[in-house]
Amino acid sequence: MKITIIGNCGCGKTTLAKKISKKFNIPHIQLDRFWFESGGLRVKKGDTESAEKVHNYIRHKVEEFISTDNWVSDGFYSRVQPLIYEKADQLVFIDIPMWRRIFNHIYRSFFSERHPELKKIDEFKFIFEIIRRTFLKGPKLRKFIKDNPEKVKHLRSYKEVDEYLLVLSRCGQKA
Repeated sequence: MKITIIGNCGCGKTTLAKKISKKFNIPHIQLDRFWFESGGLRVKKGDTESAEKVHNYIRHKVEEFISTDNWVSDGFYSRVQPLIYEKADQLVFIDIPMWRRIFNHIYRSFFSERHPELKKIDEFKFIFEIIRRTFLKGPKLRKFIKDNPEKVKHLRSYKEVDEYLLVLSRCGQKA
């Protein structure tokens, strides 16, 4: 079972990936985690050398991870998504409205420890990133889906996400 989960910020990619990982006892890769591990948080705008090191680190970790037999990944990094997609059995696109994703982010900023590298103020500043990335990166994500429809499972609500997980649990990877 090889599943990659993508969607805009705050849609529930990591939550679903963790549930699948636990249910099927398979490894979970969170692309954001590789970004933090690589020092991506400290790269200044315009520092192309450091940014390239971050990209190379992420690519190496992804290549290593997807060479295994079973996994679930979450996140959308346009430079490595084609590699992940090629190896994946299925791509799950969680397509939740922006207002709901902002609400989710505010909730988890108060009640969960998402990324220990970030302070609470950084989490709240990320609300603006959710909006910005929806308009800047959302079209890239949708183009990727449109260009690679063969393996896509498009989920448009949390009810559909829950139903997907239920079907996946009943049938294995053939959801």
